[in-house]
Amino acid sequence: MTSTNINFLEQSVSKFQSLGPDDRLTVLALMYTEIADEIPAIALNDVPNERTANLVAQIQNLPQAEQLFALRQLLNQDEVGETAIPTEEYTSMNANDKLAFWYQLAQNLGTSIIGVPNDYIPSEKATEVVDLLHTPNIEDLVNFFKRVL
Repeated sequence: MTSTNINFLEQSVSKFQSLGPDDRLTVLALMYTEIADEIPAIALNDVPNERTANLVAQIQNLPQAEQLFALRQLLNQDEVGETAIPTEEYTSMNANDKLAFWYQLAQNLGTSIIGVPNDYIPSEKATEVVDLLHTPNIEDLVNFFKRVL
């Protein structure tokens, strides 16, 4: 069993949490699309799960602008106001279900889920986090995702 690099984890989580909502979504989208082929779905507990599938379907059924709003809300639970979808379903998920949820979203980026535009240039802070997350240790990356989701 590989041990988690605590320094990597603390540093990457801290930098990620200091990002604004759009930068957070950008980092998640970029990282999930980069690693989708490297991490078998089973490693992210991507088994058919009614809760995650239901939430993905709710987001897919929204217009793209509202999809973006809903995803921002899932990452910023402390934000007050109207919600595009009920967020309680997401907040009640365990870490593995949240990993599977974001993995399923990433598999649909640019098709049924709004994707990152091809000409989009991430902010300098978002790029720093993405660069930090380029680790050869998949376990460290999965632990990062569990902490920030």
